[in-house]
Amino acid sequence: MARIIDTQRKLLIQHGLLEDIKEAGEECGSLTAALAAPDWTLLDRELSPLFKQVKFCLLFGEEEVPELAAANELSRLFPLLSSDCPDLKEKLAAGRLAVSFSSQKESNFFLLTGKDQYRFYWGQGATYFLSSGEKTGDDWAMVQQLVKELTAKARDILDKEIYQGYLDLAEDKRSQYLLEVSGLADKMAEAPLKDFKEATRLGQLGQSQAGVSFKKTAKLLRFKIGIDKENLTGKKILADEELSKRLSQIVFGEGNENGEAIVLPDEKAHYPRPLYLQDPVTGTILEKPAIDSYQEEPVAIQKPTRQDVSAIFDIIRFYRDRKQDNESQAAFSFLMYVLESGSIWKIRQAIDERNGIVEDVPIVAGLVGQGETGKSTLLKIASNLTIGNTKEIVQASSEDKLFGMTAAVRKKLLAGKSLTKQDRVSAYSSNPKVINKNIWNFTDHYMDEDQVITPICIDDPEVSLFSSSAAQSFLKKRSNRHGEKLGVEPVAIFSMNSKGKDIELLTEVGRRGYVISQGNQFRKKTDADIHFFEYLDGNTDNHGHWLNNTLFLYLTRQIDRWLEEMDDEDYLKLKHDFLYPVKHAFWELVEEYGLVNTETKCYFHMKNYNIVEDLGRRNWSILLHDEATLREITFTRDNPECMIPARVFPNKDNDINRYFAYLPASAEICKTFDSKGLTVKMANMDLWQGNHLLTERYEKETGIAAERFEMEKARVAAEVQGQIMGENIAPYLKKNAEMMDRMMKVTEQNARLLAEKEAQAEKQQQAEAEKKEQADQIQKLQDELAQAKEAAEAAKSEEKKPQGFFDRFFK
Repeated sequence: MARIIDTQRKLLIQHGLLEDIKEAGEECGSLTAALAAPDWTLLDRELSPLFKQVKFCLLFGEEEVPELAAANELSRLFPLLSSDCPDLKEKLAAGRLAVSFSSQKESNFFLLTGKDQYRFYWGQGATYFLSSGEKTGDDWAMVQQLVKELTAKARDILDKEIYQGYLDLAEDKRSQYLLEVSGLADKMAEAPLKDFKEATRLGQLGQSQAGVSFKKTAKLLRFKIGIDKENLTGKKILADEELSKRLSQIVFGEGNENGEAIVLPDEKAHYPRPLYLQDPVTGTILEKPAIDSYQEEPVAIQKPTRQDVSAIFDIIRFYRDRKQDNESQAAFSFLMYVLESGSIWKIRQAIDERNGIVEDVPIVAGLVGQGETGKSTLLKIASNLTIGNTKEIVQASSEDKLFGMTAAVRKKLLAGKSLTKQDRVSAYSSNPKVINKNIWNFTDHYMDEDQVITPICIDDPEVSLFSSSAAQSFLKKRSNRHGEKLGVEPVAIFSMNSKGKDIELLTEVGRRGYVISQGNQFRKKTDADIHFFEYLDGNTDNHGHWLNNTLFLYLTRQIDRWLEEMDDEDYLKLKHDFLYPVKHAFWELVEEYGLVNTETKCYFHMKNYNIVEDLGRRNWSILLHDEATLREITFTRDNPECMIPARVFPNKDNDINRYFAYLPASAEICKTFDSKGLTVKMANMDLWQGNHLLTERYEKETGIAAERFEMEKARVAAEVQGQIMGENIAPYLKKNAEMMDRMMKVTEQNARLLAEKEAQAEKQQQAEAEKKEQADQIQKLQDELAQAKEAAEAAKSEEKKPQGFFDRFFK
């Protein structure tokens, strides 16, 4: 759904380009439009009936020869006029429809005009700009001039007279007539050879070389080389039976210049190789080299290595860190679906046995996003994880004969009937409706293959694949099966290039098909990124590890065992999350190999990716990042909620309900809403958006940010002042430090001297004590000597006494 930006009112109109044109068309009588790749049945059904006068200018790419594209477009349109486009046919007959084409690539535009009013849309992809008002003044003059410049060199290829001329001709003359009307015959005669060489070169760069358009351009170059030296005009080419026949075969034979037989495409040649089958009774997994092989060998299931398990987290981190915005949640959910894909049939069977709702388990998955967003890389990862190579991915954009064959031709070939010349001319179509239906038929046939569990991977179909009526029919038919009709069947995985278009997902399709968006491109690639991309593509190893299907086969067996032993508690977990079985089995490996950490736990605890919630978050982000919206929001200090008024929403009352529905109830952002607007909790909204937008705006509007700024400024000033003061007193502090050092040295020296003095005094006291002791001993000896002397003298006096008679003899 293309969004519209009203350049005059500065508003984003969210309800889509087609819806807006239909509303405005009731008041306008004329439509002039320039568009690429028109869907004629859609134009006939939705736009043409609204206007009395209609003019279409077709735009073709630089890699196409415009006249060739115009001739092909006419050959596609004329059969539709007789059956599928009654309003366009009626307007042609009344002279109120004209179709032209421009050889210059321009932006699409739609100009609606009434008696006094106009509405002018211009742009391409997902965004259109709108200018509207009265048919007066400078704006209207500018629009007229712009439309005049865009259509000045356009060539008319269809009006009342041209269509009547086509109807009046015999069938075998009509192809020549289209060559004349488109101007291709004149171009072949008059344009220089270098123009065709350049067109071929651009086609080689811009298209697949296997594509129909490139093949035709290359053959036109060879045709031009053959006639370049002859003096021919467009009329002479058409008059020459051989030349006109050759040119008609190139243009309308879908490259069938040499009379190549138109046959039913060999669908089975595009099935994956190898294939894995599962016996529904024993659960044995078998390997088959190809679908038409009789060789079937039981697979020896090996336990994944630690590197096999950690590789999954390497991929998730890559989509977290190397994308311009974190899309790891989407990558994790997709990889879990891929690893569970071999058991989807058995999970649905187990739910059905308990009378559960099998439709809630998706049987297909679709990656959607613009170029360079990593969706095709994820598809290659899925192929590597399931069959061990990327060679068997079906390229929808280049398989023209596989997906482009019209239903009428297919029906005749199936019935064995011969094809008319007109059948051969229109055997293949580039109409997205035809291609989408054929892709779903191809998928349906593959899913019917007996006991196959290998998913089919299809790259680059139109994003309309999931919003087509064929998708709804296919998914309802296959997902609503119950009982005995539920058998072994594979899933299908698609990678769709949105080319700037929003996917329109019906609720019934969203339940049965798991759609995952990849909306952001990668950052500038480093050498390490380039090497990792090669690893993901299966072209090289990463630290000795190659992506392989060991983990897929092992988890398929583990999930089967878990389902066989599932109790009531397990069943409740399965009802809550259809990916629970694979997460449970994979987590056991994570624990066993010691890979449990905060990061790995986070992915297993988060909700599965939901595209509706993701797109809602993106739409809210666009709205809140508009300065005009932020100026209208009411903030109150100390109030955790803010008021978003109704007038900021693109369609006011209609879009309040839609934007309220975007908000997940579990996030507790907004309880309800009224005619005035929505009251939201700022912190919860910021948490859901992954930023601080509302909180920062609240602080700015209430003055908190200014106060914080002043406080921060004062703190910084204080730090600066302190730094300056520190620089000023630094010399004094240095001197003080030096003085303190000297004082410490003196103190230490004094202490040392004091200690020495104390030691000397102690020694002196000891010496004095020793002297005293010696003196005491001497005195004692002297006393003893004195006593001895006295004793001796006493004895001597005794001897001098007179002796008796006996004393002299007995002496």
